[in-house]
Amino acid sequence: MINKKNALRATLSLLLCATTLHIYAQNQWTYDFNNGLVPIESGGPSLKPLGQPGQIIKEQIPGSDYLSRSIYLFEKNSGLQFNNAETKGFLNKSFTVEIYFKMTELDSWKRVLDFKNRKSDYGTYIYNGKLNFYDFAVSEKAPVRANQYVHYVYSRDHETKTIKMYINGLSKLEFKDPGTEGVLDVDQVLNMFQDDLIAGNESSAGAIALIRLYDRVMTPVFVRRSYQTISKNFKEPVAKSEEPKEEPKVVEEKPEPAQNRNLAQVTGRVYDGRNLKPVNDAEVHVRKSANDSLVAHTKTVGGIYTVELPPHETYRITAQADGFQSKNVIVRTNSRSEEIKALMNMAPETHSTALSTLYFSQGTEVLEDSALADLDSIVSYFQKRQDLRVVLKGHTDNTGDFEKNLELSNRRMETVKEYLIGKGIIAGRIEGSGYGSAQPKRMNQSEALKRSNRRVEVWAEPVKR
Repeated sequence: MINKKNALRATLSLLLCATTLHIYAQNQWTYDFNNGLVPIESGGPSLKPLGQPGQIIKEQIPGSDYLSRSIYLFEKNSGLQFNNAETKGFLNKSFTVEIYFKMTELDSWKRVLDFKNRKSDYGTYIYNGKLNFYDFAVSEKAPVRANQYVHYVYSRDHETKTIKMYINGLSKLEFKDPGTEGVLDVDQVLNMFQDDLIAGNESSAGAIALIRLYDRVMTPVFVRRSYQTISKNFKEPVAKSEEPKEEPKVVEEKPEPAQNRNLAQVTGRVYDGRNLKPVNDAEVHVRKSANDSLVAHTKTVGGIYTVELPPHETYRITAQADGFQSKNVIVRTNSRSEEIKALMNMAPETHSTALSTLYFSQGTEVLEDSALADLDSIVSYFQKRQDLRVVLKGHTDNTGDFEKNLELSNRRMETVKEYLIGKGIIAGRIEGSGYGSAQPKRMNQSEALKRSNRRVEVWAEPVKR
């Protein structure tokens, strides 16, 4: 019986490699973990554990009484690294990465491949069952589920820069690399499953049964045959209620409807640039870049916020949080049902810039609706920050008489001051001055530029004791 088991295991190992070895010369490295982290081909580089070192165990193959496979179990934010420098540039031109693995969590962004050795948020992820290359392309829904093995293939053509991604033998995503985001940088390492140091917490624990690396782009037919060979020998169990009466067919899954397919979804992370920790309860305002109108207002939870926005527009997203300078990012929604990631790296507050700028119509001191929403956020900020006082600076454009503009800038400042007092800010904490047209923010060469000068800036200063 022992000889029979060994023979069957050897046969299984050969079957895993059959789709390549009898067709191509040995221009690949295969890791099935029967020899630890060393490839089955002689002379290849050993994989390096990332994060918490994992463990190699024997796992019984479903449906078999005595066949088993070796798998590598890894913890969250851990994984494996392939050192390309040890292979004299094996992955420096066209290449393909093939992995048979499973993740324990798929509730949010989960890293698969990192090409920049944790220095960039770019790379491949699985997000809500979709294949994603942040932040350039996303697939439709793919058959990726937590705690179920999946056959994953990534390839990049050196000449055309075309990147292709497959799940279970089916092409799910194809796009052109806009630069060199899909290739290794100077560190010459390919990281698998461990996340970067930019956003963090975008990883899952899991298990790997097979890794193959090729120094060429594998064809769709080859990818499909490779999956069929693996699925035949590594077939995963299904629940009894889902158990088919005959061999299941691999079919494309239809995409699940988004919350609102007419809107684009922006998921953002706000984090402290000093230690990469999430910034909680940050105020997030979203404005149209074209007219500065407020379209969304929310707060971060665990450093994360999500807003749904109309497509084909450019927006300015502003984050404000206690102890930090406000931060802006610009996003463009190009299509419906699009998913966009926006990162904001917050720096410690210095009080060297205005917390907020409120804009006014020509010749009036009346607060606009968009300004009222900003002021309510400012009130909340100063109610929590009793160590700060409010400084208001009123301005106008250069239209009309200078003295009248000086009066108008003071009236605008007083309007804002009265609103803050009415909301509970003590008058003694507020200082203000009007500067007329003497301190323009931009040149008064057009109406659009003049609008940026008709403003009241809200500043914060430490209370002097």
